[in-house]
Amino acid sequence: MTTVELLKECRLEFEEYFQSLVTGSPDNQQRVEDIRAHSLRVAGNSLLLAQNLLQTEEDKHIAEIIALFHDYGKAVMIVQGTESPINIQHNHAALSAKLIQQMGFYPKLSADVQLIILKSIEGHNKLKLPKLDNEQQTLFARLLRDADKLDIFETSYRFFKEKYGTQPLMAMDLINHVEISDKIIKSVLAGKTAAVEDMKTMNDYRLLLLSMAFDLNFKYTFRILSEKQYIQKIYETLPKRDLIIDAYRGIKLFVENKFVS
Repeated sequence: MTTVELLKECRLEFEEYFQSLVTGSPDNQQRVEDIRAHSLRVAGNSLLLAQNLLQTEEDKHIAEIIALFHDYGKAVMIVQGTESPINIQHNHAALSAKLIQQMGFYPKLSADVQLIILKSIEGHNKLKLPKLDNEQQTLFARLLRDADKLDIFETSYRFFKEKYGTQPLMAMDLINHVEISDKIIKSVLAGKTAAVEDMKTMNDYRLLLLSMAFDLNFKYTFRILSEKQYIQKIYETLPKRDLIIDAYRGIKLFVENKFVS
Protein backbone atom coordinates (compact mmCIF):
# COMPACT_ATOMS: atom_id res chain seq x y z
CA MET A 1 0.00 0.00 0.00
CA THR A 2 1.23 3.47 -0.87
CA THR A 3 1.00 5.03 2.58
CA VAL A 4 1.64 8.59 3.74
CA GLU A 5 4.93 7.38 5.22
CA LEU A 6 6.03 5.92 1.89
CA LEU A 7 5.04 9.14 0.12
CA LYS A 8 7.22 11.09 2.57
CA GLU A 9 10.10 8.75 1.75
CA CYS A 10 9.56 9.41 -1.96
CA ARG A 11 9.59 13.17 -1.42
CA LEU A 12 12.82 12.90 0.57
CA GLU A 13 14.50 10.80 -2.14
CA PHE A 14 13.32 13.27 -4.77
CA GLU A 15 15.15 16.10 -2.98
CA GLU A 16 18.23 14.01 -2.28
CA TYR A 17 18.58 12.84 -5.87
CA PHE A 18 18.22 16.32 -7.31
CA GLN A 19 20.71 17.71 -4.79
CA SER A 20 23.20 15.09 -5.97
CA LEU A 21 23.07 16.38 -9.56
CA VAL A 22 25.98 18.78 -9.91
CA THR A 23 27.41 20.17 -13.13
CA GLY A 24 30.23 22.60 -13.84
CA SER A 25 28.03 24.67 -16.14
CA PRO A 26 25.95 27.37 -14.42
CA ASP A 27 23.42 27.26 -17.28
CA ASN A 28 23.00 23.51 -17.00
CA GLN A 29 22.81 23.70 -13.21
CA GLN A 30 19.96 26.16 -13.62
CA ARG A 31 18.26 23.79 -16.03
CA VAL A 32 18.48 21.01 -13.44
CA GLU A 33 16.87 23.32 -10.88
CA ASP A 34 14.22 24.26 -13.44
CA ILE A 35 13.39 20.56 -13.93
CA ARG A 36 13.13 20.09 -10.17
CA ALA A 37 10.78 23.07 -9.89
CA HIS A 38 8.79 21.90 -12.91
CA SER A 39 8.39 18.44 -11.36
CA LEU A 40 7.02 19.96 -8.16
CA ARG A 41 4.55 22.08 -10.12
CA VAL A 42 3.46 19.05 -12.16
CA ALA A 43 2.91 17.22 -8.87
CA GLY A 44 0.69 20.11 -7.79
CA ASN A 45 -1.20 20.00 -11.08
CA SER A 46 -1.60 16.23 -10.74
CA LEU A 47 -3.13 16.61 -7.30
CA LEU A 48 -5.44 19.32 -8.61
CA LEU A 49 -6.68 17.04 -11.39
CA ALA A 50 -6.76 14.08 -9.01
CA GLN A 51 -9.38 15.78 -6.87
CA ASN A 52 -11.77 15.32 -9.80
CA LEU A 53 -10.46 12.08 -11.27
CA LEU A 54 -9.16 9.78 -8.53
CA GLN A 55 -11.19 8.17 -5.77
CA THR A 56 -8.74 7.32 -3.00
CA GLU A 57 -5.92 9.00 -1.12
CA GLU A 58 -3.61 6.17 -2.15
CA ASP A 59 -4.30 6.92 -5.82
CA LYS A 60 -3.46 10.57 -5.20
CA HIS A 61 -0.18 9.51 -3.59
CA ILE A 62 0.65 7.46 -6.69
CA ALA A 63 -0.11 10.41 -8.98
CA GLU A 64 2.25 12.61 -6.97
CA ILE A 65 5.07 10.05 -7.08
CA ILE A 66 4.73 9.74 -10.86
CA ALA A 67 4.89 13.51 -11.30
CA LEU A 68 7.89 13.97 -9.02
CA PHE A 69 10.10 11.58 -10.97
CA HIS A 70 8.77 11.85 -14.53
CA ASP A 71 11.58 14.15 -15.72
CA TYR A 72 14.42 12.98 -13.49
CA GLY A 73 16.09 11.30 -16.47
CA LYS A 74 16.11 14.63 -18.29
CA ALA A 75 18.05 16.24 -15.44
CA VAL A 76 20.54 13.36 -15.41
CA MET A 77 21.09 13.64 -19.17
CA ILE A 78 21.71 17.39 -18.87
CA VAL A 79 24.33 16.78 -16.19
CA GLN A 80 25.98 14.12 -18.36
CA GLY A 81 26.15 16.69 -21.15
CA THR A 82 26.55 14.23 -24.01
CA GLU A 83 23.15 14.40 -25.73
CA SER A 84 21.52 16.97 -27.98
CA PRO A 85 18.29 18.67 -26.84
CA ILE A 86 16.23 16.62 -29.32
CA ASN A 87 17.74 13.35 -28.06
CA ILE A 88 17.09 14.37 -24.46
CA GLN A 89 13.49 15.14 -25.35
CA HIS A 90 13.02 11.75 -27.00
CA ASN A 91 14.95 9.58 -24.53
CA HIS A 92 14.56 11.09 -21.07
CA ALA A 93 11.31 9.32 -20.19
CA ALA A 94 12.78 5.87 -20.69
CA LEU A 95 15.78 6.84 -18.55
CA SER A 96 13.49 8.25 -15.83
CA ALA A 97 11.63 4.92 -15.72
CA LYS A 98 14.91 3.02 -15.49
CA LEU A 99 16.32 5.21 -12.72
CA ILE A 100 13.21 5.16 -10.54
CA GLN A 101 13.54 1.38 -10.29
CA GLN A 102 16.89 1.89 -8.53
CA MET A 103 15.47 4.12 -5.80
CA GLY A 104 15.00 2.96 -2.23
CA PHE A 105 11.23 3.38 -2.06
CA TYR A 106 10.49 1.54 -5.30
CA PRO A 107 10.64 -2.11 -4.06
CA LYS A 108 8.18 -1.18 -1.29
CA LEU A 109 5.46 -0.49 -3.87
CA SER A 110 3.10 -3.23 -5.02
CA ALA A 111 3.73 -4.78 -8.45
CA ASP A 112 0.58 -3.15 -9.86
CA VAL A 113 1.62 0.30 -8.63
CA GLN A 114 5.13 -0.18 -9.99
CA LEU A 115 3.68 -0.87 -13.43
CA ILE A 116 1.37 2.16 -13.24
CA ILE A 117 4.35 4.38 -12.41
CA LEU A 118 6.60 2.94 -15.12
CA LYS A 119 3.97 3.05 -17.87
CA SER A 120 2.99 6.62 -16.97
CA ILE A 121 6.56 7.89 -16.97
CA GLU A 122 7.59 5.97 -20.11
CA GLY A 123 4.65 7.36 -22.10
CA HIS A 124 4.55 10.97 -20.97
CA ASN A 125 6.78 12.36 -23.75
CA LYS A 126 5.32 10.33 -26.62
CA LEU A 127 3.47 12.16 -29.39
CA LYS A 128 0.54 9.84 -28.67
CA LEU A 129 0.06 7.68 -25.61
CA PRO A 130 0.55 4.01 -26.55
CA LYS A 131 -2.15 1.48 -25.72
CA LEU A 132 -1.58 0.29 -22.15
CA ASP A 133 -2.51 -2.89 -20.30
CA ASN A 134 -5.59 -1.65 -18.45
CA GLU A 135 -7.80 1.35 -17.68
CA GLN A 136 -5.98 2.15 -14.44
CA GLN A 137 -2.63 2.51 -16.19
CA THR A 138 -4.24 4.64 -18.89
CA LEU A 139 -5.91 6.94 -16.35
CA PHE A 140 -2.67 7.72 -14.50
CA ALA A 141 -0.72 8.12 -17.74
CA ARG A 142 -3.27 10.58 -19.12
CA LEU A 143 -3.33 12.47 -15.83
CA LEU A 144 0.45 12.96 -15.95
CA ARG A 145 0.35 14.08 -19.59
CA ASP A 146 -2.29 16.70 -18.80
CA ALA A 147 -0.58 17.93 -15.62
CA ASP A 148 2.74 18.17 -17.48
CA LYS A 149 1.23 20.14 -20.36
CA LEU A 150 -0.46 22.63 -18.04
CA ASP A 151 2.91 23.60 -16.60
CA ILE A 152 4.55 23.68 -20.03
CA PHE A 153 1.86 26.13 -21.17
CA GLU A 154 2.47 28.34 -18.13
CA THR A 155 6.27 28.39 -18.15
CA SER A 156 6.60 28.74 -21.91
CA TYR A 157 4.24 31.69 -22.01
CA ARG A 158 6.10 33.37 -19.16
CA PHE A 159 9.37 32.86 -21.03
CA PHE A 160 7.95 34.39 -24.21
CA LYS A 161 6.21 37.29 -22.53
CA GLU A 162 8.39 38.07 -19.51
CA LYS A 163 11.68 36.36 -20.41
CA TYR A 164 11.18 34.45 -17.15
CA GLY A 165 13.44 31.44 -16.60
CA THR A 166 15.72 29.66 -19.04
CA GLN A 167 14.87 28.91 -22.65
CA PRO A 168 12.80 25.70 -22.94
CA LEU A 169 15.02 22.73 -23.74
CA MET A 170 12.90 21.80 -26.77
CA ALA A 171 13.58 25.25 -28.22
CA MET A 172 17.35 25.42 -27.69
CA ASP A 173 18.32 24.51 -31.26
CA LEU A 174 15.60 26.60 -32.94
CA ILE A 175 16.26 29.80 -34.84
CA ASN A 176 14.47 32.98 -33.82
CA HIS A 177 12.82 33.56 -37.18
CA VAL A 178 9.34 34.66 -38.19
CA GLU A 179 8.83 31.72 -40.56
CA ILE A 180 6.73 28.66 -39.75
CA SER A 181 7.39 25.17 -41.09
CA ASP A 182 4.92 23.49 -43.44
CA LYS A 183 4.75 20.25 -41.44
CA ILE A 184 3.99 22.13 -38.23
CA ILE A 185 1.17 24.28 -39.59
CA LYS A 186 -0.32 21.34 -41.54
CA SER A 187 -0.47 19.26 -38.36
CA VAL A 188 -2.17 22.04 -36.44
CA LEU A 189 -4.70 22.77 -39.19
CA ALA A 190 -5.48 19.04 -39.32
CA GLY A 191 -6.25 19.02 -35.60
CA LYS A 192 -3.16 17.03 -34.66
CA THR A 193 -0.38 17.61 -32.14
CA ALA A 194 2.72 18.78 -34.01
CA ALA A 195 5.91 16.71 -33.77
CA VAL A 196 9.02 18.02 -32.01
CA GLU A 197 11.32 16.84 -34.78
CA ASP A 198 9.45 19.00 -37.34
CA MET A 199 10.30 22.27 -35.56
CA LYS A 200 12.82 24.68 -37.06
CA THR A 201 11.89 28.10 -35.66
CA MET A 202 10.66 29.57 -32.38
CA ASN A 203 7.30 30.22 -34.04
CA ASP A 204 7.12 26.50 -34.80
CA TYR A 205 7.55 25.91 -31.07
CA ARG A 206 4.74 28.34 -30.26
CA LEU A 207 2.45 26.53 -32.69
CA LEU A 208 3.48 23.17 -31.26
CA LEU A 209 2.48 24.45 -27.82
CA LEU A 210 -0.95 25.45 -29.13
CA SER A 211 -1.36 22.06 -30.79
CA MET A 212 -0.80 20.26 -27.48
CA ALA A 213 -4.43 21.16 -26.67
CA PHE A 214 -5.48 18.44 -29.11
CA ASP A 215 -3.88 15.84 -26.83
CA LEU A 216 -5.49 16.87 -23.55
CA ASN A 217 -7.69 14.24 -21.95
CA PHE A 218 -10.00 15.57 -19.26
CA LYS A 219 -12.78 18.14 -19.14
CA TYR A 220 -11.28 19.64 -15.98
CA THR A 221 -7.97 20.17 -17.79
CA PHE A 222 -9.79 22.08 -20.53
CA ARG A 223 -11.49 24.15 -17.84
CA ILE A 224 -8.12 25.15 -16.38
CA LEU A 225 -6.76 25.82 -19.88
CA SER A 226 -9.69 28.14 -20.57
CA GLU A 227 -9.55 29.91 -17.20
CA LYS A 228 -5.82 30.56 -17.55
CA GLN A 229 -6.27 31.64 -21.21
CA TYR A 230 -3.10 29.82 -22.21
CA ILE A 231 -4.13 29.38 -25.84
CA GLN A 232 -4.93 33.06 -26.30
CA LYS A 233 -1.80 34.19 -24.46
CA ILE A 234 0.54 32.04 -26.56
CA TYR A 235 -1.28 33.02 -29.76
CA GLU A 236 -0.66 36.68 -28.92
CA THR A 237 3.11 36.04 -29.17
CA LEU A 238 2.76 34.81 -32.79
CA PRO A 239 2.69 36.90 -36.00
CA LYS A 240 -0.85 37.39 -37.29
CA ARG A 241 -0.82 35.60 -40.63
CA ASP A 242 -3.81 33.94 -42.27
CA LEU A 243 -2.68 30.36 -41.63
CA ILE A 244 -1.80 31.12 -38.00
CA ILE A 245 -5.14 32.87 -37.47
CA ASP A 246 -6.93 29.86 -38.97
CA ALA A 247 -4.96 27.50 -36.73
CA TYR A 248 -5.79 29.54 -33.65
CA ARG A 249 -9.49 29.64 -34.47
CA GLY A 250 -9.54 25.88 -34.94
CA ILE A 251 -7.81 25.23 -31.63
CA LYS A 252 -9.96 27.78 -29.80
CA LEU A 253 -13.14 26.14 -31.10
CA PHE A 254 -11.81 22.69 -30.19
CA VAL A 255 -11.08 23.78 -26.62
CA GLU A 256 -14.45 25.54 -26.23
CA ASN A 257 -16.30 22.44 -27.42
CA LYS A 258 -14.39 20.20 -25.00
CA PHE A 259 -15.00 22.59 -22.14
CA VAL A 260 -18.77 22.86 -22.57
CA SER A 261 -19.49 19.29 -23.68
